[in-house]
Amino acid sequence: MTRELLNNTALYGLWLLLCGFGPYRPAAMGAASLGMGDAQVATGAGTAALYANPAGMSQVQHGVLETGFGRAGHAGSGAPFATLVDSTSAWGIAAGVGYAQELGWTADAPTRSGNDLRLGLSVGGQSDAGKLLIGGSARRLSASRAGVPDVSGWTGDVGAILGMQQFRVGAVVHNIAALDAREAPRRVGMAVGFVGQQFVAEGGASLGAGNGDTLPADAASGPAYRVGTTVQVGPEGLQLRAGYQFDNVVANQATRHWICAGLAWRTQRLGFDVALAVDGANDHRTMVSASLTVLIPDESEAP
Repeated sequence: MTRELLNNTALYGLWLLLCGFGPYRPAAMGAASLGMGDAQVATGAGTAALYANPAGMSQVQHGVLETGFGRAGHAGSGAPFATLVDSTSAWGIAAGVGYAQELGWTADAPTRSGNDLRLGLSVGGQSDAGKLLIGGSARRLSASRAGVPDVSGWTGDVGAILGMQQFRVGAVVHNIAALDAREAPRRVGMAVGFVGQQFVAEGGASLGAGNGDTLPADAASGPAYRVGTTVQVGPEGLQLRAGYQFDNVVANQATRHWICAGLAWRTQRLGFDVALAVDGANDHRTMVSASLTVLIPDESEAP
């Protein structure tokens, strides 16, 4: 292997975003999720659930349209995105579609471009003991680095959530077909959460699973842990978010300690979210995201 190839590989590893999803964090996860440290496997609903755990789309009865922009790291790329989830069905069925177009961001990293399309479906049932939600999504990922196709193909996620009053337990398998050990690795995540009227909290972990015998040096096979909270200030209006991510998903890269915070203003119909994540241990690398949400509550939703 030449020195130039070694340098390019190291540089590529630096700008990859080391999150619980693997080195590639979907920009369309949105700002609300980033503010909670992407702790959404058990408590995620609406647009964030399409990416974190598709079963969560059936958590509430809403129609949600979210559009925004996310920057993927200190020397990474930016992506405009839009996601639509409709979970207003009387039978607990929810469906969603999301799209992100990734654009080259800085000159000091290999220029990356591509797109990420998601299609999701979930269903939920409820009894006196609680509720069970299951869901799945199909994903079409196409990405190029420095003008050279890097990865292209179909994969998908499957997940489930068990709800008992305010408590949630969630599990998800990301990228069932391990499309790429860097961009779309197979990872298993589990989380527990609490959902109250004015407070949401979650803690979870993920680990690489069955990505093959021969892996590149920057494969996403290691562990990641995350915790996050959201506090609603008043019946509607200001929301405060905070989260933390510990990521050691790539063995030959520095461990990441992402400190996350978010701010939102929500009404019954509209919401605006901004979020920032800083890697406090490695040159203060950053992630940012901002989004506008249009919310259409279902009139039959229980308070």
